[in-house]
Amino acid sequence: MQTEMLEKTIEVRDQLGAEVKRVIEAVADVVDDGVVAARRAVKQSRRAAEDLVDDAECRVKQHPLSALGVSFGIGMGLGAAIGVFLARNSHCGR
Repeated sequence: MQTEMLEKTIEVRDQLGAEVKRVIEAVADVVDDGVVAARRAVKQSRRAAEDLVDDAECRVKQHPLSALGVSFGIGMGLGAAIGVFLARNSHCGR
């Protein structure tokens, strides 16, 4: 009776060990696939950003006065927004 239980315990242990090994391998494969996908996404994002920078440089070279006007307008708008924000904050402290 004890011999049968010992053999059964050893058999179950071996089955569990094999199952754990399969699960570990499956998890490792999924993690590896995730890392590969993340690296691919980073490369694609980097290429897209480089393309956007190249396009912007090309447009600035083609239309320098327009680019200067847009930059000036954005700067003025941001400056005005910051000024209004600072003015509101200085009134709240009183």
